[in-house]
Amino acid sequence: MPTRLILPKTEKTGKKRVAAYCRVSSQHDEQIHSLEAQMSFYQNSLANDKDVEFVGIYADSGISGTRTRNRAEFLRLIEDCRTGKVDAIITKSVSRFGRNTVDTLVFTRELRNLGVDVFFEKEELHSCSSEGELLLTLMAAFAESESVSMSDNIKWGKRKRFENGTIECLALNNIYGFRKTGGDIAVNETEAAVVRHIYDLFISGYGYTEIANLLIAENAPTRREGATWANTTVKNIIANEKLCGDCLFQKTYIQDPLSHRSRPNKGELPQFLVEDCLPAIVDKETWLVAQRMRERNHCKGSCLPSQEFPFKGMIYCGICGSPVNYYYFNAEGFVQKTVYRCSSRKKGAAKPVEGVIYTPPHKSTYTKNPSPGLVEYREKYPAQYLKPRPMICTDIRIPLDRPQKAFVQAWNYIIGQRGRYEATLKRAVENTDDVLVRYRAKEMLELFDSVGRLSTFDFSLMRRTLDRVETTVDEKLTFIFQSGIRITV
Repeated sequence: MPTRLILPKTEKTGKKRVAAYCRVSSQHDEQIHSLEAQMSFYQNSLANDKDVEFVGIYADSGISGTRTRNRAEFLRLIEDCRTGKVDAIITKSVSRFGRNTVDTLVFTRELRNLGVDVFFEKEELHSCSSEGELLLTLMAAFAESESVSMSDNIKWGKRKRFENGTIECLALNNIYGFRKTGGDIAVNETEAAVVRHIYDLFISGYGYTEIANLLIAENAPTRREGATWANTTVKNIIANEKLCGDCLFQKTYIQDPLSHRSRPNKGELPQFLVEDCLPAIVDKETWLVAQRMRERNHCKGSCLPSQEFPFKGMIYCGICGSPVNYYYFNAEGFVQKTVYRCSSRKKGAAKPVEGVIYTPPHKSTYTKNPSPGLVEYREKYPAQYLKPRPMICTDIRIPLDRPQKAFVQAWNYIIGQRGRYEATLKRAVENTDDVLVRYRAKEMLELFDSVGRLSTFDFSLMRRTLDRVETTVDEKLTFIFQSGIRITV
């Protein structure tokens, strides 16, 4: 059998291709100077070394070494090593190469398999050396531990500034309505006018998406060129306490210094509220009213009223408290009808109405002019659904146009009894601790003069003043206004 000779691979000849990697973790002047010094040193030493071929410098500025995915130049260097463009890497220290033990070891092992050696100057360590793996593991773990320690120190310093109410560190240029020049904080009046407009619309009952669409239609200025208004932008402006002059520190926190993921602070760490530390764009009462409106709307979820469905999310069962929604059915003679009906029917959770007997109506197949044979059949086999039974809350049905008419009646009744309700509203203004009730009571006193009696349904007035509607056993409606007034019609 013939034998074939396989010759060993010869080592590459020629100059070794060497790249330098540099990194600093912040944009502070001293760190930038450090980066420039590193780059200058490698440029002068490697470019003039005739024994190596200088590939270039890969440098990441202002990027933490704990997360590899954000280090664009580092990833470019690794990719160039994979494609055979680099034979060796030189870097100042293990901590400059990375502060995450796992990432550092994974990449150095991959580079070693590719035949690429990493030389760490400070530690005088070659990753491809026999002792390199062990020493590199220790050095990388130390670098990671040092990063965690530095993170803890930075957090401690920030919390001390929070406790002292130091606001100089705030990035107010990112907040719509403010500008920060040097150490001076000022209000941008053009943006401030938009902020006040947003609060007025929100307190008037507009939803986040409605406000965003209105701002787009009005061509309201945005902070960034080419950006557009979104419901989340409006929501953040409504929720931002800095717009009323206060500052709440530590609303979020970094749980893990390696992942750098920000989490909302839901009681895990103390928060610090500094009042009246910024120029106010909206007054404190307006901001507090908006927060109460946010809480109120949050309870309703996405069910907010609109011109097409004016009482969407506004009507509730007075017996069980469930929402009252549209219910479509076929009445006698197959006539389709739409009414408001308690949604507890969907879960089979309807509650009985004590002391009330109810006889269900005929179904759509019921014939009003039966033949003699059908009459005899009905008398012999009476339908079960025609028998009286105890009433449950889902038996209450409100005609579709009833809420609009009833609101007009309720409002006109209040206007007719103006003297009585003015006294009630003034007491609410003086005595209540609920900022929303107090605000709406003052507003309602003004509306008595500006609106007066209604001849037709006013959606904007309803949305601005009404809190909710509850059904009653006798199919009436109780209107509960945000000012605390209750009217049943």
